[in-house]
Amino acid sequence: MKKSLKIIFVLLGAFLLKSCLLDDNVTDFGKGPIVVEFAKKETSQNFLKDDSGKIYDYKIQVQYFGGNNEPLKEPVKLTVEVSDLSTAKEGVEFSIPNKEVVIPAGSSVGEFMVKVNSAQLDSENPKKMVLQIVNSSQTVSNNKKTTGVVLQAICPSDLAGDYVYLNGNEREVTIKSTGEGTYSVSADNNFRGKYSFEISDVCGKLKVTGGFLKDNHGIALSGHGNVDETTGNITIHYTADGYFENREMILKKK
Repeated sequence: MKKSLKIIFVLLGAFLLKSCLLDDNVTDFGKGPIVVEFAKKETSQNFLKDDSGKIYDYKIQVQYFGGNNEPLKEPVKLTVEVSDLSTAKEGVEFSIPNKEVVIPAGSSVGEFMVKVNSAQLDSENPKKMVLQIVNSSQTVSNNKKTTGVVLQAICPSDLAGDYVYLNGNEREVTIKSTGEGTYSVSADNNFRGKYSFEISDVCGKLKVTGGFLKDNHGIALSGHGNVDETTGNITIHYTADGYFENREMILKKK
């Protein structure tokens, strides 16, 4: 009987010790720090450059996460400055009216305004604006405490419309405008399925920037092209990684 009790006590002690050790390793995700960061680390933005010399309002988003994963009941304050890594110069290509940014109470997202001077932008040599969060009422992220925005000047662009491919499967497609100089093409001239892809037009020079196959299947997309000034035909050399490379696709407007 004594031997049995001794075994029970030994087993009970081992169980309690293991439980304590497990408790020590538990992470309480509801009590972490509030971490402030830019919503995007890198991006590119088109700005139409014409004779007007327009000043564009460009909004940059900041956000925070952590704590109990709910918005705080008080505002979060932060200060942004221009990084030494910025090739775009404050007071030349852009300006920031207010560098003191507030994420309002009850929200985890805020934004601030940058004024972009299109007259100072160069379509052939786009500059990158790099900003950084220099201080905050909460913890500043190590990963996204800076953001880089390529300030891309573009010429007037009007590629939207209905087209037909002159090669490949010769299907009819639609090109829709998605922003200044950016478009979505409803399909390529290879696959039987209609898989849209995105292009950017910088003064007649086209670049494939993404599409359905990348967003939904992880297939890397790339390509380049041009617009014929005489015929208006669009030629794109399109690559879908693992399927084809530099496939020529010629589009004629209907």
